[in-house]
Amino acid sequence: MSETISRTCGCCGTAFHQTVPDKSSEKPGFFYDLDNRPPEPARSELYRQIFRCPECGFCMGPKDRKAAREFVDSEAYKSCEGNDLPEGVGADYYRVGMAAEQDNDIQTALAAVIRAAWFFDDTDDDANAVKCRGKYIELFKKLRGNDSGALVVAADVYRRCGRYGEVAESLKNRWFPDRLTRQIIEYEAQLADADDRAAHSLKDCFDVIDGDK
Repeated sequence: MSETISRTCGCCGTAFHQTVPDKSSEKPGFFYDLDNRPPEPARSELYRQIFRCPECGFCMGPKDRKAAREFVDSEAYKSCEGNDLPEGVGADYYRVGMAAEQDNDIQTALAAVIRAAWFFDDTDDDANAVKCRGKYIELFKKLRGNDSGALVVAADVYRRCGRYGEVAESLKNRWFPDRLTRQIIEYEAQLADADDRAAHSLKDCFDVIDGDK
């Protein structure tokens, strides 16, 4: 089953229709992944919230955004900043992140490129998932403040890239006031020490905590 959604391009103004999958009918899950990917049914929204203009190729998420034609026609945009990601959902999310970064909307850019990584996780394309997570780290370094949630996700992203030493470095001299966050960070450190690049969920973390009691 599918659904048709109407959008208007924020670059060339073309009105178009795009077919997206129906909402997931899977039984709701309870546990997020450590990089904040939600369980079903929200998990499958990844495939319902990305749109590409058939006229100029501008990519948009669920919210409208404008961009100059010069930006969309650039080689950097087309090649995903030289990463040459295969055309499709992952590359389109990466481009959404590029447009958001250009507007200095770093939070939206982060959300877009991690979704690009999730898509490549789903297609078992580890090399391109790592490229997208590398972009996430680049964007994360532009954030200001001490957002504990963002730091936890960043620690997982470092680990999923195989950059184990940077997990501890990213958390150096950081204080997390709530016990749950400290437990998640400790679990991330254990995974990094074990050179574990696999996806893990909060359930995995809680299982380890329960096993240590």
